[in-house]
Amino acid sequence: MNTLLLAITAIALVVLVALVLRPVQEEDKPEQEEDARISPLLRGINYLLSDEPDLALKEMVQVARLRSEAADVYMALGEMFRSKGEIGRAVRIHQNLLARPDLPKSMHLQAHLALATDFQTGGLLDRALYQYQKALDIQSDHAGALEACLRIREQSHEWLLAEELLSRLERVRNESYSSHRAYLFSEMALQACQQNNTEEAHAYCARALELDAACAPARMVEIELALQEHDTEAAKTGIRTLWQQAREHFPLVIPLLLQYESFYNSDGNTLLRDLWLEDHDAELMLAWIENLARTRNTAEAKQLYDEMTFEPRSLRDTLRLNAVLGDNSNPHTRFARQWRKTAKNYACEQCGVEVVEVRWQCPQCHSWGTLHPKSEEKI
Repeated sequence: MNTLLLAITAIALVVLVALVLRPVQEEDKPEQEEDARISPLLRGINYLLSDEPDLALKEMVQVARLRSEAADVYMALGEMFRSKGEIGRAVRIHQNLLARPDLPKSMHLQAHLALATDFQTGGLLDRALYQYQKALDIQSDHAGALEACLRIREQSHEWLLAEELLSRLERVRNESYSSHRAYLFSEMALQACQQNNTEEAHAYCARALELDAACAPARMVEIELALQEHDTEAAKTGIRTLWQQAREHFPLVIPLLLQYESFYNSDGNTLLRDLWLEDHDAELMLAWIENLARTRNTAEAKQLYDEMTFEPRSLRDTLRLNAVLGDNSNPHTRFARQWRKTAKNYACEQCGVEVVEVRWQCPQCHSWGTLHPKSEEKI
């Protein structure tokens, strides 16, 4: 039984308990009517356990008809519709609940949160934010609502608003999120850099690196600003610091160095060679070869490979090298090139999701800085 089915079963059980444990509040209702309410719910749970969610949903609708005054039944029904992907029906149920003048005040928070989740699931982020704010108006320290708003602001690249929400979340949970904040400031720095607002970009970089000296995206924005300003010494210092503080992400700076051709020819090439000789880092050399072939030509990449006498030490390294320098008439080369197009290069240490391109925030668990380059490959 999958997780979704277990969740729906749990909801149905909660409603069953709510029906059974209300004799004090509903003493004036005939026992026969209560039995009529419980019977379809029991059938619904039985259908869920038999992996027949459609039939279970029909029974839950019957429960709602028999117990039209009970908000908890409609809440459960809305959850079931959302779980099945019927967002529109879930929204209508939760909106109708909020429109009821007899809805207990204790249910308003739950209904706003449920409606916000409906909208967020359906991609209607502005409406979701509005409902989360309604929930926060009722309970300003609701961590779940604050975190959901934070995710939406991050998804919309509204970094300043995200940072404000992160501050509120820190106060509510009495925890420090300095590394998370560093990544938000690095995104602000990148945004300012792209808008040619160099002063603001420098300021955000400084704030990010003050919080987390190993924040690779902030360091790379700092390097790009130095290259734009033709500050060779600052660029070289930034490159060496990135090598020392965030080695695993250092290869990401190589395309940037190749983009600034005059710097690469005068200083960047020599600096990369020096760093290679220091440690013979395979990721550095492979990324260098790949980017040379992509931005210049394969002959130059082959020349670098010959000069540096690089030898791959793993299956993944061999495939990457073969994809760049191999002969296309060789079936192994063709396989390597096909593999390279879809190879998952980064894996999240928190949830295990794997992605092709680097992301500073995991697309699945939303953690920041948890995606790391893969060094091994299963074929």
